[in-house]
Parts: sequence; structure tokens; C-alpha cells
Amino acid sequence: MRHMPTLAEVMTAFPVHVEEQMPLPEAAGLMRAHDCHHLPVMDHHTVVGLLTTEDLRLAQQPGHSVNELQELTAGDMCRRQLKQVDLHTRLDVVLMGMAEQNINAVLVMRQDRLAGILTSQDACRAFALWLQKEYLPDDDPGIA
Repeated sequence: MRHMPTLAEVMTAFPVHVEEQMPLPEAAGLMRAHDCHHLPVMDHHTVVGLLTTEDLRLAQQPGHSVNELQELTAGDMCRRQLKQVDLHTRLDVVLMGMAEQNINAVLVMRQDRLAGILTSQDACRAFALWLQKEYLPDDDPGIA
């Protein structure tokens, strides 16, 4: 019997996160430094939102002066309605939910604490590895 990958195997564990009072430019710098597109936003140990590169682009739209942009925080621009799943939820259930709800990231929780994040990039990477394992011979020179 084949093994279905678990959520823990595919997610990004212990993701970089920010406090909601962090200035937006610092949060953007953190995203660049860690090459990520989603930052959980916290109020101490409680997740309160998710900041995305789309939210950063929105903050930079015309109408925001440089001074106003400097005054915005991660908490000001993050999405407060976010999808959270338990670490033990089956991966296929989480992926189907993401597809049906048209969302590209879910926060993975373990006993009300942030354990990880699953993004569409994580899912694509895992699927590509699974395809290589299932359909390419072990000695294929095309495997990186």
C-alpha cells in the first residue's frame, strides 16, 4: 500500500512570521530576505492575519504617500480572514479545500499554535517530486 504524503511533509514548518505592529517596510524586507510570499501576522503567540505580496502591492498603489506607507504596519495590511487547518488534517482534504475556495495558502495549527504554512508553491513542489518518484527511473539524467 502506498503512503499519502502528510501535511507535515509538504508544508513549510515554523514559517517566518511578524508581529502585527511591525512596520510594513520591515515586513516587506523580511519577505525579500526569506524569499517568501506569505507572512503570518501574530499578536504575541496568536495568529491574527496573513500578509502577502499582493497586500504589499496594494499598499503601494497610488494614493498612499511615502510617509503614509512608512506608517503602515503588517497588521494594517494583513488579511484577517484566513484559513487555518489542524496539523493532522489529511493533505488531500486541505488541497481540495484550497482549490475549491480559490486560496493559495493555509496556516497549519497544532493545538492553537502556528506549526506551519502550506502554500500553492509547497503543493506544486511536492507534486513535482511525487511525479518524478513515480514516473521517472532512478537513473534518469534529467532528475536534478
